Amino acid sequence: MGASGPPHILDLVEPRLHAPGPAVADSEGTFGYRELDAASRAVARLLLARGARRDEPVVVHATASRGTVAALLGVVRAGCRFVPVDAGFPGERRRLMVRRSGARFLLAPDGHALALPGGPEPVPCGSAFSDAPRDDRFPLRRGSHAYTCFTSGSTGLPEPVTISATALGWSTAARLTHYPAPVGAFLLCSSISFDSSMAGIWWTLATGGLLVVPDGRPGDLLALARAAELHDATHVLMVPSLYGAALRGGLAPRLRTLTTVIVAGETCPPALVARHLADLPRAALYNEYGPTECTVWATVHTCTPADAAARTVPIGRPVTGVTAHIEPSEEGAPGELYLAGPGLAVEGGRADRFVIRDGMRCFRTGDLVTVRDDGELLFHGRTDHQLKLGGMRVERAEIEQALTSCDGITEAGVGVTGTARPRPIGFVVTDGGALDERRIRTQLLSSLPTTALPARVVAVPALPRLPNGKVDYRALDRRATTRRPRCP
Repeated sequence: MGASGPPHILDLVEPRLHAPGPAVADSEGTFGYRELDAASRAVARLLLARGARRDEPVVVHATASRGTVAALLGVVRAGCRFVPVDAGFPGERRRLMVRRSGARFLLAPDGHALALPGGPEPVPCGSAFSDAPRDDRFPLRRGSHAYTCFTSGSTGLPEPVTISATALGWSTAARLTHYPAPVGAFLLCSSISFDSSMAGIWWTLATGGLLVVPDGRPGDLLALARAAELHDATHVLMVPSLYGAALRGGLAPRLRTLTTVIVAGETCPPALVARHLADLPRAALYNEYGPTECTVWATVHTCTPADAAARTVPIGRPVTGVTAHIEPSEEGAPGELYLAGPGLAVEGGRADRFVIRDGMRCFRTGDLVTVRDDGELLFHGRTDHQLKLGGMRVERAEIEQALTSCDGITEAGVGVTGTARPRPIGFVVTDGGALDERRIRTQLLSSLPTTALPARVVAVPALPRLPNGKVDYRALDRRATTRRPRCP
């Protein structure tokens, strides 16, 4: 990032497109960088020939593949912004996302049709588009915007968030500065509709590395392990619960070539740090934090052995260019985190969360944090997940951390009953052993006030999750309401 400000994302990627070497590999084959250049040019010209306007949204309806990556890049090279809609999402959610995008055009690089009367015009761009002849009547151009992603929708309808091309350029350039190990082969584990996929795609292309798309759906751990072995994967980013499942499933030997593991999107439990250090000691582990509205990441922490024995794993310090404010700023008390910097969204999400502080445009994250003595930020939950129990306020995250610290519990989510007297219900995934609720409640008493104890602890095969992989708290609340709570 020079004195003139953050780079446009194409400033980082286009110089790589003329080099030899593989760019994107999926189960069907590989695009080299020169093939990716040709394929994305063809996509851009298809859009330009149809009169696509600068910065207008273009839906890319697909699952992750080399053709999908070419389509995303092609949209940006046409001066438009892409709206990634995962073809594996439930039909109604996909249709809602497409309608809310306002797009006139829809690309389906993998042939995934989407029936939507009155919807965007399908633009055919199958596997043959990489062989399209050069057509200089439609020169490539640059727009101001890069993409529109949707927030998880956990509080209502999915909300579109638009990110500028320079915000994506800043986010990617910050990775080049922060992470010491260059990307050799990056395992893409996220849905294309989840903004964490933007980190892997653009970081890899900006370094000339290989983006590896495992076969199967995101979250298929065996497919991920096969791809890691086949391509000698060096980097991966996934939610902590998925990474924990991979290690518990004995997949560490197949991930042995990894040098950089990043977890993000959920609270990172200390037990996961301990497991990682034991199973993959040669790979650095990082805990990232960042809302969609801040272009994927805003803070990062390098995990250490001390984190494995701590009560909570820090979310780290702000990355280059990010300014953090905490309100209220009472020493030792959690306050809401406000973020400012070049990664803030252009528009979208909840408009009331964009505010001016100290003359800067900031995003109110809704996340509660404190600052540790060494300057690291500690996460204490969401302002909108607070529970008032027995006259005191308690965060779901606090109860969940206490549950996962109990013997035999690997994951935990808290639902809340919908009665006049709300009570938390703990839903837990065990390591295979029988659930001893009495013993768990005894252990919880060492870390939680009596008023915060779950009324019940219920074993479940898995926690319900949103399409982006995060815990679906609405589903947990529904389950909690249908069960008869036991009061302490």
